Amino acid sequence: MIQKVLIPTDGYSLEDHVIRYVARAFPFAKFYVISVINTYERGIQLTNLLYEEIKKGAEKAIKRAAEILKEEGISPTATEILHGLPSKEIVRYAKKMKVDLIAMRVYSRKDTSSAHRMGSTVKNVLRKSPVPVLTLAEECNRHPIRNVLLLTDGTRKSKKAENFAIIFTASHAKKLEIMYVYEEESKKSLADKILKNVEWKASFMNVEVEKVGVVGELIEKILERVVKNDVVIMGIGKRILWYCTVGHVAQTVATHSPVPVIFVRGMRERWSPRKVRR
Repeated sequence: MIQKVLIPTDGYSLEDHVIRYVARAFPFAKFYVISVINTYERGIQLTNLLYEEIKKGAEKAIKRAAEILKEEGISPTATEILHGLPSKEIVRYAKKMKVDLIAMRVYSRKDTSSAHRMGSTVKNVLRKSPVPVLTLAEECNRHPIRNVLLLTDGTRKSKKAENFAIIFTASHAKKLEIMYVYEEESKKSLADKILKNVEWKASFMNVEVEKVGVVGELIEKILERVVKNDVVIMGIGKRILWYCTVGHVAQTVATHSPVPVIFVRGMRERWSPRKVRR
């Protein structure tokens, strides 16, 4: 399922753990490494001298990523330096190369005083990318992947994540845990209905499912469950008119999770459990 992985990098050893993780979790995938020279940086006149300095940094970042992949027994399919707004160029390149996953670093709660800091580039990629985005805040050795946690609330954005999670589990894992958190006991029947619907869809792929419906505070319950799984999958992209936002729940889960979080905003038609065979 995950056959092509895009790794955007800006060097400084910041993405090392992300590169190693995706190399080990998806060893048979093709890897693409890019670094974007930001030509839209406000307040900076991009002189020839400054450009050459930034370009050297980009080349160094790509070289380092390629070296890490080589250590893992993988040669990148392509490496490229791009110019423009980083988030826009990352999304554009991902669509152009038809990758299945974008792998990016987010700040861990240990790295910053802000408990929910994802980084502006990551947030903008999440808001715009039709390709699923894997974020990882800290080093993780949970591979091979066995247990996948799907967070769902039954909304339209969750439906896309549900389909992706089913196919992902069928291809890369053993078990899919579906979680719905509700704040009032009166919503238990709705939770059961949503969980059963996902279980029904998963049955087309013969995916082993565990349904978890719990009452309580949303983020607290999610983080309690995250540590018992190897990967988290959730929908992203609440819309306010034409503007797509990244909510505080998504940001908190990404920065606090000890395992990778895959955000699914939109996908091509192939991510359909009734159309794809194992």
